Formats: sequence, structure tokens, C-alpha cells
Amino acid sequence: MIGTDALEGMVLELQDEMSQYQHQFGVRRNHFLAEAMSYGMSEEEARSYAIQSIGPVVPVAYMPTLAPGKTRPLSPMLAARYRYAGDWKDIDEHLLLPDEVLRIAGTEQFRSWISDMRNYWVESAPYRFGDDRLSLLSVASEEEGHFSMLVWKEPGEEPEVWTYALQHEYRFSHLLHWFKWLNGRSEE
Repeated sequence: MIGTDALEGMVLELQDEMSQYQHQFGVRRNHFLAEAMSYGMSEEEARSYAIQSIGPVVPVAYMPTLAPGKTRPLSPMLAARYRYAGDWKDIDEHLLLPDEVLRIAGTEQFRSWISDMRNYWVESAPYRFGDDRLSLLSVASEEEGHFSMLVWKEPGEEPEVWTYALQHEYRFSHLLHWFKWLNGRSEE
């Protein structure tokens, strides 16, 4: 359990990390453009993907889980994330609002990925936890199943973030460490 004073400090640090992520977009964009064009993508096509779009803050009071009709209250760090920005797209990372979580989590393709992970990927989040303890934080590719999940291990704790991409799993003890990873400064 994280103490109140420590958590308040972590929320402030998270706000700094989110700000850095937002304001370092130009660096990520240039890196993405160079990499995409080195693989043969035209500059015009690469630029069409290299965008940042941050929607206005909207009130968010809960986080839907993968279990239909079940929600979780926002933890302090999740509340800070939703006070910072609404819908947030950054190149290929799309941080979701609750209505987008419900839309994606209800698709046949996503449910199939969760089922396959539950059945065949030992120790994955869906293998270890029920749908009422899982939610969707972000999606990098709906088509390829690259996404980050929130994992509530204990009631009242900050959820962990588990990211799945290219048959790899990355685990972060909370949202702050995930944003540090996005910023290239992973502590886990």
C-alpha cells in the first residue's frame, strides 16, 4: 500500500511525465518518420500516422472493466490522467476514454485476443485475473492486438499497467512507471 504523502508526490510526478510526453512529441515524430521511411513507407504516408491529438478534459468518475456492467473507481493516478487530457492519440498510442474502452472491449476481435491469452499465454493478465479486475488503458493497434491493460490486483491500490505488443509483455507497477517507460526512462 502506497502512503498518502508518497502517493501525492507520485501524482505530481505523473503530471510532469504526462507533460513531458506531450511536449516531446516532436522528437518522437522525427524518430518515427525516419524509421518508417527506412522501411519503405513514403514520407506522405508516414506523416499521416505521425500525429498528436489531445481532446479536451471530460469528467470521468469510473473505469469500466472487461466484465460487462462492472466498473472500478478511479485511483488517484488515473484521476490525474483524466484531469490532464481527454482522448489522447500520439503516433500509434491511443489513451482511451471510458466509452472507447467499452467499444473496443466489446468487439469480437478483442474478446478473441483476451480468450486466446487466457487459454494459451500462461501468466498473462487475462490468464491470471478475471475480467472484473482488468480494463483497457490504451491501444497501439486494434488490428494487431497491441494494447495496455489496467490490472487491479488489490482493492484500493493503484492498478498495474501491463502492455502487450509483438508477443511481448511489459509490466509496470502503476501509471507513473508506464509514462516513464513511454518517455524512455523505464524504472522497471
